[in-house]
Amino acid sequence: MVRVSTVPIALMLALGTTTAHAQDDRPVLNLSIDEAVARALENNVDIAVERYSPEIQDAALISAKGPYDPYLQALVDHNTRTVPGQSAFSGGDEVSTDTQNWSLSASQLFKTGGVLTVSWQNSKTDTDNVFNSFNPSFSSSLNVSLTQPLLRDRSIDSARQQLRVSSNNVEVSGIQFRQAVINVVANVKVLYYNLIFAADNLEAQRKSLALAQRLLEENKIKVRVGTLAPLDVVEAEAEVAGRVETVIVGEAALEDAEDAIKQVIFPATDPETWMLRVVPTDRATAEPREIDTAAAITKALENRTDARASRINLDNNEISLEYARNQVKPGLDLEASYGGIGIGGTQIVRDGLGGPIIEEIPGGYGDATSQVFGNDFPTWRIGVRFSYPILNRSAKGNEARLELAKQQAEASLRRLEFQIAREVRSAARSVKTNSERIDSTKAARVLQQRRLDAEEKRFAAGMSTNFLVTQAQRELAFAEVNELQAIADYRKSLIEFDRVQEAGGGGLVLTGGTGASQTNSVAAGQGTLRSGIANQGPQ
Repeated sequence: MVRVSTVPIALMLALGTTTAHAQDDRPVLNLSIDEAVARALENNVDIAVERYSPEIQDAALISAKGPYDPYLQALVDHNTRTVPGQSAFSGGDEVSTDTQNWSLSASQLFKTGGVLTVSWQNSKTDTDNVFNSFNPSFSSSLNVSLTQPLLRDRSIDSARQQLRVSSNNVEVSGIQFRQAVINVVANVKVLYYNLIFAADNLEAQRKSLALAQRLLEENKIKVRVGTLAPLDVVEAEAEVAGRVETVIVGEAALEDAEDAIKQVIFPATDPETWMLRVVPTDRATAEPREIDTAAAITKALENRTDARASRINLDNNEISLEYARNQVKPGLDLEASYGGIGIGGTQIVRDGLGGPIIEEIPGGYGDATSQVFGNDFPTWRIGVRFSYPILNRSAKGNEARLELAKQQAEASLRRLEFQIAREVRSAARSVKTNSERIDSTKAARVLQQRRLDAEEKRFAAGMSTNFLVTQAQRELAFAEVNELQAIADYRKSLIEFDRVQEAGGGGLVLTGGTGASQTNSVAAGQGTLRSGIANQGPQ
């Protein structure tokens, strides 16, 4: 006689009940998918990091405009010098000269490569040199000069190259930030549907456990009345034990799914965050959607963030190549200047050369400036300056390198376009496949429910076996999980189809691979169920 023992089953049931009860005691956060997206956009660390990039590039653009800022320079100095006389024309046995200088200059770089400089120089000199006609003497000069490149640096120079590249980089940083936002939104939606599936999967496993428990209780009654062999009770207990395991795995998968979505919607880690039980308030639906693959590919090639960024980077390559080609040219600069000078001060009239002073004619700094601005003593200069390094290998090598870099960037863009088209087509096929899976898994679930109902009726009439009923229960649970997974996969494939038309770079798993780990945990629960079906045979 086989002795029936329910102690191990009771122990495993208690374990499952305790785990579920602990979950119910945790604080609850009811979360809709829109609320999850809003929290992610506000708190997600990936977005927080990318938010700095546009500001950094804006600052870099301001820096690139710096060469076109007017440049001012001022000088004030005082110089005293005493030298011994060396000849009769030295102005004395010992000549002391005290000089004060003050000057102001301004320069401006233009976007033609030309540089305009305005310089105003002044000085005051006190000396005991007997040959000086003015003491103190004031001198003043105003000069305007222009240097304009005619070949090298005329159409583009280093300042214009950096300005154009920096302007493009500002646009690229904005595109990259948009890409990060799109990917975060898509990812949090996927994690939300993973959470829904994990919760539904756990509910399906608990339902399957309840069916096994009900069959166990019915078998016990039949054993007591003598209509069933005690071995059938042992088989039912083993089945309950296996389904307790799937509930435990499902509970762990649900907590993994909760942790995954917490990671992307909360700003910081703390014990209270991890203690929350996240309950999704939205449900995964399976409304059909028309998919136009050709239109989606056209949209993706035109608007996708990585394609736009690649085209801008290609433009940066062309700008650098344009600059390199310009640097191969010889230097030919037009140089022109115009100005005036003036001198003033107290004029000294002597009796003969170096003789005694017979008259002092008052004057000052105003006399010098009047001559400058009166254009009394104009000076001007115009000419061209030619320069060319022999062989010029540095510029020629740089041009060749950047030409190859441009061709490489063009090839990379073509490769990216093929990749985009393939990703869109793959995402479109995934939507179609998962939509068809929903229909097939739903049909399978309905048929498995009918099969279980039939087996239970036959078992009650003594026309079926304990094994066939438990097998039907397992097959029904497997079909329910498959239908839930198909619906979740369909929603996620729609998210991916929309994402690949807007953004590239990274798919739907954020830092830490949370989406992948959660999917593996759920799959482990399903694997336990499947292995039970595969390994269980007639007793």
